[in-house]
Amino acid sequence: MLLFLAINAKYIHTNIAVRYFYHLCKDVYPCKFLEFNINQDPDDVLFKVVEEGPKYVAISVYIWNALYVKRLIEGIKKTLKDVTIILGGPEVYFDTIEEWVYADIIVRGEGEPFFIDFCDAVSKGKEFTVKDYQYFDMEKLPFPYKDEKIDINKVYYYETSRGCPFKCSYCLSSLEKEVRFAPIEKVLDDIRYLFDKGVRLLKFVDRTFNINKERAIRIIEFCKRYSRETQVHLEIEPSLLDDDIIYVLNTSRKGLFRLEMGIQSFNPKTLNAIGRGFVNIERLDRNIKRLIEGGRCLVHLDLIAGLPYEGFDGFKKSLDKTILYFADEVQLGFLKLLKGTRIRKEVELYDYRYYSLPPYEVISSRFLSYPEIYRLKRIEDLVERLYNRKNLFATLRYIFKRYRPSDVLERLSYEVDSRKSVKDFLSDLYRSLVRFNFIEDYNILKNLFRFDVLSIYPEDYLPEELAFTKEE
Repeated sequence: MLLFLAINAKYIHTNIAVRYFYHLCKDVYPCKFLEFNINQDPDDVLFKVVEEGPKYVAISVYIWNALYVKRLIEGIKKTLKDVTIILGGPEVYFDTIEEWVYADIIVRGEGEPFFIDFCDAVSKGKEFTVKDYQYFDMEKLPFPYKDEKIDINKVYYYETSRGCPFKCSYCLSSLEKEVRFAPIEKVLDDIRYLFDKGVRLLKFVDRTFNINKERAIRIIEFCKRYSRETQVHLEIEPSLLDDDIIYVLNTSRKGLFRLEMGIQSFNPKTLNAIGRGFVNIERLDRNIKRLIEGGRCLVHLDLIAGLPYEGFDGFKKSLDKTILYFADEVQLGFLKLLKGTRIRKEVELYDYRYYSLPPYEVISSRFLSYPEIYRLKRIEDLVERLYNRKNLFATLRYIFKRYRPSDVLERLSYEVDSRKSVKDFLSDLYRSLVRFNFIEDYNILKNLFRFDVLSIYPEDYLPEELAFTKEE
């Protein structure tokens, strides 16, 4: 039996790869798939695998599960001595088999053609030889969630295309030579099934959903028509948006679409260095504002700290501009020097220091010292805990229009501990705001702070200084 094993990042995630492989192979050779996540005890996972007693175990390896998988396959190999372990995925693509002591086969590239050939060979008792495979025809991809019970509370993933036309130096998708699309009618039939089942969140994994405008609009309009309860997550390139696609998004049901947009930096020299010189910053700026002002879509904006030619002050300028859109979420990420990417080959050029273990995060460069990286990490904690969770949204909006957001967040980061309970966290924030005098008029601060807290939490979450008096 061939066991397709998914080690996901979270329990709520679903894995489309193991489902593709299972549906393509199940009528050729006995197989099944199981899903686990990196938060589970590896011994529990190992026990389940041993219970199944597979002859072959196949696992996709990513930066977020690589260390977990290394330990797990050692346990599998030492427990099931005759098992063959097959690894694939981006984290092993550039590795030799010698780097994975307990693996027997490394699959490079897309797994579908490999497993079709592999299962055909083992079902006939033939010797199998690993070959180089061309891209798999997306028309032949099975619907990944066929014949399974749908858990509406999990995140369901779907791909309408593979590949990316851009060559961003930090991204593995830049290595693919073309963009390939699944047949549009197949896409619409598949997602209609998930809409009818009432899943809460459907995430398209297309690297640039809006690369083909007409196709993107057709899918968006279909979602608007048939999604009753499902929120749809799209990763889009904001500089490619135009009036037509903004209109269809801004006339959607409120909250139907969640848009993830990678800004990465506002520094033109940085954008050129990382292969994003195609970005028209003025157009990007205008498009983001129009989507946020439209108020229909949830907007998530990404920045990457540690890119070439963007030092500490330069990155803070990018962060300030991003925060002042007042989008629903801002993600302050740190550069990861992934295997095979161009930027990993440029470590000497930019004097990068990075961790040797996944996720290969930057430690320093000729543009950012480690102490500056650390300061940005403190800011990141507050962006996540304070801004993204909408704690004190009205208060911060008032302050950010008067002071640089990055300066405010950095000063607060040394006064408050993001790990504290919500109640203690809010009390520390209030006292820090008073001490720093970001809002000179105490009555304005008091009323804004009360409004923010009571919009989300019970009255007893108010700092004791803001507790209502009998007269109030």
